[in-house]
Amino acid sequence: MTKAYSIRIYGRVFNVGFRRYVHRYGLQCNVTGYVENDIANDCVHIEAEGEEKDLERFTLLCGEGTPYSLITNMRIEANEPTGKYDDFLEIR
Repeated sequence: MTKAYSIRIYGRVFNVGFRRYVHRYGLQCNVTGYVENDIANDCVHIEAEGEEKDLERFTLLCGEGTPYSLITNMRIEANEPTGKYDDFLEIR
């Protein structure tokens, strides 16, 4: 079953390779969507769609972070899948 999540990750997630980390695992976990810095809300924002088991694995990996990041909060909101993404992108 396809699901969609909007994820916001707070903490030390800027200038530590976090977007690249999320991008790599998005591709490996076979999810589609994107990751971007949300400077206005001081977080990294992720839109992800995929099979439930793939999204669960992906969100667990996102919560681990890089050796240089420090995640203080992670908010996951379930959405209706749109099917509009073909790949998982890192937006700069």
